[in-house]
Amino acid sequence: MSIVLSLILSTIGLTEDMKASVYISENPSVIGKDIYLGDISLIESSDANIKEKLQKIHICRSAELNSSVTLNINYIKSRAKQQGMQVESIMWLGADQTTIQTKSKIVSSEEILAIAESFIASLTDKKTKKIIVQPTNEIKPVVLPYGKMNVKTELVSPSAINDNILLRFTFSIDDKDYEKRVIPFKAEIIKEVIVSSKNIDVNKVISIDDLEVESKNVGLFSNVFIDKNELLGKRAKRAILKGIMITADMVEKPPIIKQGDIITIVLESQSLRITAQGRAMENGVNGQKIKVVNTSSMREVLAQVIDEKTVRVFFQ
Repeated sequence: MSIVLSLILSTIGLTEDMKASVYISENPSVIGKDIYLGDISLIESSDANIKEKLQKIHICRSAELNSSVTLNINYIKSRAKQQGMQVESIMWLGADQTTIQTKSKIVSSEEILAIAESFIASLTDKKTKKIIVQPTNEIKPVVLPYGKMNVKTELVSPSAINDNILLRFTFSIDDKDYEKRVIPFKAEIIKEVIVSSKNIDVNKVISIDDLEVESKNVGLFSNVFIDKNELLGKRAKRAILKGIMITADMVEKPPIIKQGDIITIVLESQSLRITAQGRAMENGVNGQKIKVVNTSSMREVLAQVIDEKTVRVFFQ
């Protein structure tokens, strides 16, 4: 376009009293908050200083993003005259009226949803079979200045709020933050997980026959099991109905020492080992620290469970 106009202007030529020619575009677009004559026209002059001055003539402020402002040639001439130019010595060509669009970048609803889907997918693991992400409310497009865009996405909360995953989007142009949005999404995360194949009573130690695999929506923050071996030998902390997804809070390791059991207390240091008889004051699993009482001194101490008959106390 500019090449064609240059050819036109060079063909017309300038008379001796004309110092420059300005060809006003009919529908130009601008970037930034201000409109200059050089943004909306093609300027030719044999005098480089005059050409530069014309290009830097400030016309007006830009319209809002994705909007336009319409100006006529007389207003443009008056702005040039106010800034010291002899408008009579300039050949004014092109449109008598120009509509100037403020160039912008629009991030559509579909693009924002795609960004959310990609981010949520990055939070899942390879065991995920399918992800379905839907906005809870209508997503409004984001209008940004024109430039190099970057979008930072992060979780607002580490857990779902009212079954919604809240994502914060920070939209930046040329490394400058322009807009932040918090948008709620519903997300289905489909995995093959372990469910109960039958009703499991409280305190029952789980066996392989109690378990089966099903595809379930586990959500983003579920504490589920995907391997039967991880559950074998654990016991139910509460009754689990048939077909229920088994989560970490439903099971526990069965205690190898029970409250009231008579056990051996081992007191150890680097150079000394003493044993004494004691009684467990609470249940304990392997490696757990529990309260025990020395049955000779009746002194209560905190000891680590070693096996079903032994606990260990370390000298300070």
